[in-house]
Amino acid sequence: MAAERQRHAPPSIAFWLVVYVFAIGMLGTTLPTPLYVLYQASWHFSEGIVTLIYASYAAGVMASLLFAGRSSDEVGRRPVLGIALASSTASTVVFILAPGLGFLFVGRVLSGLAAGLITGTATAALTDLAGPASGRRASLASTGANMGGLGLGPLVAGLFAEYGPNPTVLVFEVYLGFLVVAAVFVLVSPETVETRSRLTYRFRGLGIPTQGRGEFLAASLAGFSAFALLGLFSSLAPSFLATVLDQDNRAVAGAVVFFIFAAATVTQMALSRVPSRTVMLAGLWIFLPALALIVAGLSQASFPLFLVGTGVGGVAVGCLFLGSLATANRLAPAATRSQVVSTYFLFAYIGLTIPVIGVGVASQHIGDFRATLICSIALAALCLCSGLAIMRARVSELKTQENQP
Repeated sequence: MAAERQRHAPPSIAFWLVVYVFAIGMLGTTLPTPLYVLYQASWHFSEGIVTLIYASYAAGVMASLLFAGRSSDEVGRRPVLGIALASSTASTVVFILAPGLGFLFVGRVLSGLAAGLITGTATAALTDLAGPASGRRASLASTGANMGGLGLGPLVAGLFAEYGPNPTVLVFEVYLGFLVVAAVFVLVSPETVETRSRLTYRFRGLGIPTQGRGEFLAASLAGFSAFALLGLFSSLAPSFLATVLDQDNRAVAGAVVFFIFAAATVTQMALSRVPSRTVMLAGLWIFLPALALIVAGLSQASFPLFLVGTGVGGVAVGCLFLGSLATANRLAPAATRSQVVSTYFLFAYIGLTIPVIGVGVASQHIGDFRATLICSIALAALCLCSGLAIMRARVSELKTQENQP
């Protein structure tokens, strides 16, 4: 192992190479966001179909997390990152060649498989490379790469779609070049798993830590809420902007989606040294007015009010994601870190799926505003439950400390 590491980049450099791989991998998953309206115009399908396409992506993510969540703990981080990049490449080629609607489902499933592999694996790799004394740095880099990549996807694709030629092809061709660079970075990065075994693609159960189980579940519920809001923006915001807020510029649609991810990323950078519980609780309470502002913007057909809600929502999501992922990392045993982190992301991606499908289907029957309002009320209730559970965990910990001699 020592000789192998000498042939690769030192951990301090490899850390940032993996950050790039993580960010580029996630960027590809949101590239189609502002392009759905173009596909709809060409192939004549409804908003309900858009949500099903988006759900196929999330299904790929969850299948990957459920059946391969521990894969990098077994065979190592580098092979799994390589498989993730290969799946992302296959997805990109499918989008380039797509002649019809069915190919969008195939491309999104492949993209979801890539995302499911890369989220838990890259997060675990960054934690390994940072070392036990730098867990906060690893969590910050993980959330920044994740959110930053997810946010850049719609922004880049929106600019290509509005101002470039062949908008549903060129952006994916350019993206292939970034994937090649990511593959090179994986090759020169060291392996961080000391003891490896044979790969087993089977469901091993959820990786919920025994110690701190209640706090882990509360953090996962916070991640669910954060990703639910991100899912609504990633899948339905361009349509809402065009039909409710009279904003049909694809670059603007991509920029609005980017805005919520950018606000989340900046928030994580600013609050990187604040304790995880404090950050998470702040995010849960900020989440409530953010939902109110977004719903009010749609109700009044006010683009400025919707933008304010988007910014506040980004701050809330940044707090929730930073605090909840740091909590999951802190509670995860080293031997099953990838499995536990993958379980956290499983909760998050369920949040990315179910609310989006619900709003997409309900909007066809009761309208965009009422569907969004119902979803917002449900998310607000989840936030309150998560906040109470986190405070209960803190009180229990304080009592345990007081009882110790």
